[in-house]
Amino acid sequence: MPFAPDWLAGDAHLRGKAPELNALIDKYGPCTLKPEPEERYFEILVRGIISQQLPPEVVNEIYLRLKSHLGSITPGQLLTSDCEALSKLGLVDQKIQYLKGFSQMVLDKKVTLDKFADMTDGEITKQLLGVKGLGQWTIEMFLLLALCRTDISPTADHVFKKALKTLLQLPEIPKRGQINRITENWRPWRSLAVWYLWRYADELWPN
Repeated sequence: MPFAPDWLAGDAHLRGKAPELNALIDKYGPCTLKPEPEERYFEILVRGIISQQLPPEVVNEIYLRLKSHLGSITPGQLLTSDCEALSKLGLVDQKIQYLKGFSQMVLDKKVTLDKFADMTDGEITKQLLGVKGLGQWTIEMFLLLALCRTDISPTADHVFKKALKTLLQLPEIPKRGQINRITENWRPWRSLAVWYLWRYADELWPN
């Protein structure tokens, strides 16, 4: 099981470099994020492919049906599954092809899930961007939430951008370039700052 980063060291860094976050650290800290075990990486990314353009409750239903149908979600199981059977679970043809394509890439070692621990964020991103059905947001969430990489700034995440706008009283939702400028002082703990902004967003706009 991978070890969680030293989030308390990250807190100390942010307190010194990003005083705008101090109140959030005081209120919501310490961070509780822990990395997922390697054997769950494939399943998490499969769920990411399923989730494209679907509401969470529909994703949950399809995912649970898929898990029940396959027994365990593995590249081999997905690749050999009948397309018609997968379609009956609620998967559209395009996503079935995406899932089978991803499975083949893992089996062919074009996506090396077992090597992610030794790879940089950029190397992992490059591999996953080659998978049809995985976009920037899904990859950023995987790096931040599943791998607990410490320096991810998810510029495709609307909740984070909305919370940043509110916290800093910006006139509009910041775009990628502005986010990169704002978060420069947060390096190498941008993921931790994002986690605090998510907690802030949960309080401002509870589901």
